[in-house]
Amino acid sequence: MPRQGSKRKKTRTEKESGEITEKELKQVPRCFVLKRGHVGDRIKDLVKDFREVMMPNCAKSLKEKKSNRIEDFVAVSSHYGVSHLVLFTATKAATYMKLARLPQGPTLTFKVDSFTLSREVRAAQKRPQGSSRDYITAPLQVLNGFGGPKDAPEGAGGGKSMKVAERQLAAEMLRGFFPAIDVPTFSQAECRRAALFHYDRESDAILFRHFVVGRKQMGIERGVSRLTKFNRLPNLAKRGDIADYVLGGGGAASESEIEEAAEVPSVSGGRVSVRLSESGPRMKLLLMKAEEGVCTGGVFYHRFQTKTPSQQEVLQERARQRQKLRERNARLDSKEHAVKKKAKERRKEQHRLNDRSDDEEEAAVQPNPGESDSEDGKGGQQAGKKKRFNPFNFRKKGPSSKAAGASDQSGQSKGAGKGKGKGKGKKIGTQQKVLEKFRQSAKRQRT
Repeated sequence: MPRQGSKRKKTRTEKESGEITEKELKQVPRCFVLKRGHVGDRIKDLVKDFREVMMPNCAKSLKEKKSNRIEDFVAVSSHYGVSHLVLFTATKAATYMKLARLPQGPTLTFKVDSFTLSREVRAAQKRPQGSSRDYITAPLQVLNGFGGPKDAPEGAGGGKSMKVAERQLAAEMLRGFFPAIDVPTFSQAECRRAALFHYDRESDAILFRHFVVGRKQMGIERGVSRLTKFNRLPNLAKRGDIADYVLGGGGAASESEIEEAAEVPSVSGGRVSVRLSESGPRMKLLLMKAEEGVCTGGVFYHRFQTKTPSQQEVLQERARQRQKLRERNARLDSKEHAVKKKAKERRKEQHRLNDRSDDEEEAAVQPNPGESDSEDGKGGQQAGKKKRFNPFNFRKKGPSSKAAGASDQSGQSKGAGKGKGKGKGKKIGTQQKVLEKFRQSAKRQRT
């Protein structure tokens, strides 16, 4: 049975495009989170979890194809205001994450030493916290342990450890990955999530954690605070009055109420406690390589390779030559595309001119309607009309058909007196001849 009524009107929960100002488009960093090559199901789930972490400044439902190249995403990044690119790849040995700044670079390559998915983190909790409303605003970023002159012990994490310069580079790349806090317009209600990047000197690794921020008013009795929760009705089955429920503390305390929370200052002047609950994913990252450009440039840091100054100069010169060759190929492609476009337009114009000349010739061949009242009016009308196609007409066109027509006329005139005057002036068919012979034989038998 067909559906009755009008179509369902979708209720939009995100911001309209007209509400986003040009200042926000320039200041707020946005990113593409992609997977490249053949990866397993767990890596695909990790990509989905990391896209949720970067919400709402990330394309959550982005679908990439095998035919898409990194250059394609770089080309459209300026149109959509995308400032960063995150690539997850996997080999037989390990999983890697690349963080690139668009459009000029640099690119940092991290080895994902270990990771835990969001669903596994929530499964380990007795009462997971968080809702879909937490992903309306971007998370607060916390960087810890990247400063200080002290370096990690040599060989921690395998290979060379990060020095001060590499730590500062990684910190700046991660700092620009999330939107900065605007203190005059900051609202505590928008503080719903937190992303932590902690540098561990002992293992020379960066630890990533993702938390959901829970807030609660302090200085209020537990029974009253439970009544203020509109998402859960109080259980008054064993209470005679609402006063018994309030004075009794609202029943047994839950796990979230037993846990200690940190008190923070509030703008309104009240006492507010904040508690963090992890929502995942978790990652342990090791910086493997830092290079110029977007995945194609000179390498100025590598964990397992050491280059002399002369070797670095040679590599930088090769990178410059590759960049020049790439720019030259792009110019040639653009010129070739322009030439093909002009040739296509020329062919279209030629086709239009040919069609116009054919129309003019057809208009010149058609007779004038005022000349139909002449002496040969009927013949002129017949000549002006198109002859209908006869599928049984096998006569050839040309002078031979005229001779065949003359012989047919002579044959018709000779046989005009036969058959008791029937078929005069017309050619007698084979069926008619058989009928005439049958009648003549029947007449003889009678006589």
